[in-house]
Amino acid sequence: MKRFILAFSLATLVVAFVSYILAQNPQDALHAADGNSFTRIVSIFISPIPNAPFTATVSTEWTRQTSDGAAVVVKNHRMVARDSQGHVFEERRRFVPADSNSQSLLFQMDYVDPALHTRTVCLPPSSTCEVRGFFEPVSTSTIPVGPMADGKHYLSREDLGKSETEGLETIGTRETITTNPSTMGNDREVTLTKEFWYSPKLGVNLLVKRIDPLQGTQVFTVSNISLAEPDARLFVIPAKYKVTDDRPSAPIPAK
Repeated sequence: MKRFILAFSLATLVVAFVSYILAQNPQDALHAADGNSFTRIVSIFISPIPNAPFTATVSTEWTRQTSDGAAVVVKNHRMVARDSQGHVFEERRRFVPADSNSQSLLFQMDYVDPALHTRTVCLPPSSTCEVRGFFEPVSTSTIPVGPMADGKHYLSREDLGKSETEGLETIGTRETITTNPSTMGNDREVTLTKEFWYSPKLGVNLLVKRIDPLQGTQVFTVSNISLAEPDARLFVIPAKYKVTDDRPSAPIPAK
């Protein structure tokens, strides 16, 4: 009986509070509801190439400076895998403070199928998935140095030689992209620098460092690399998830 009275009292309190909020006169408020903003970082790209299976951990460290000189550093880690057929699986996780022992929260899982040219995005909180078309991004490594095609940027490139990451040979390159004034509302040139350490064996950048005056410094590191064939279950969408096809046409292909 006491539990019932307590539950009833709490429910009454919640209803009363909500009613109070809804009943407020807009003229009594100090301001209207506020929006928000967020930035999402896309770290390394894993091409769905065949005959180069691996499993690894991708770690990100993102450092930004505030206007008063304080440093804000966050981190996350996620598992990635690719099988011999070129199927790619990637976790997406939230950032946590760099000095925290908190685990990075899993909020998304991506499945790329090169044969079907699809990327299926699954959201664990809602147990839902969307099938989308898959297109590989264009790499600046194929763009010659000098003025870029849009006439608003200039690309320079530096050879950093060769190194090794977890037994894999890597090729180092530093690229600098200079953005002309007035291109994006900037009153002077803005320079973005990216450093890549690329594994020809895997076709993946094993270390990337971005120095961006707008976004701060971002470092992406691939570690715990295993070249064994990944567990096939990694590339199977969980049975309990509801899948919808978000492409302009065509239902989900039968398997």
